Amino acid sequence: MFESEERVLRVVVDAAVELTALPDTLESAREQARVSVVLIELGGRDAEAPVASFDWLPRFELPVICAFEGALDGSLAALALGCDVRVCGAEASFDVPEPALGRMRRLVRDADALARAAGGGRFTAYEALECGLVSKVLEPGMAGGEALRMATVMASRGPIALRLAKEAIWRGLEMPLEQALRFETDLTLLLQTTKDRAEGVRAFMEKRAPRFTGE
Repeated sequence: MFESEERVLRVVVDAAVELTALPDTLESAREQARVSVVLIELGGRDAEAPVASFDWLPRFELPVICAFEGALDGSLAALALGCDVRVCGAEASFDVPEPALGRMRRLVRDADALARAAGGGRFTAYEALECGLVSKVLEPGMAGGEALRMATVMASRGPIALRLAKEAIWRGLEMPLEQALRFETDLTLLLQTTKDRAEGVRAFMEKRAPRFTGE
């Protein structure tokens, strides 16, 4: 894995990688590097190993984008569902493992899709797009490039705004709509007190790219 110049930490994961180290790896990168967005690229199948839990990933402070091309099972499929955005190739597919069903229920309101996942059904790329499990489907081989483009755009934004936007989403999913909207408003008001907000206004007025510092 490596950190790009665009404040994006790219992590390549396949079935041979020890996933139990991932939480410490991401947290260490967040603390030590100027990283605003994480991009995880998945490859290979993982049907045989015990399925790891990624309940912590939606609450990880930075936005996480996942890109995959092949057929995902087990822990790799659970890892994909734990990410905030999923982009895949047209020939990709994945099976939702039982430990990830709770996460899927928060993401998808389609009763048929939920029943199919609970029954062990495999989703093709376009089926996953239709029910909301993935955000984009690209031509084969294009998912990684599109995910990096998305991550680079996100990383150009204010880092505090990115973190609070993610918090508004994952907390809001667990709240009644009215309470979630009120929470979002509270975070917006908090952002108005930051130096980055003032820098964004100055950059707009001066017609230049903003120089955010995370303050």
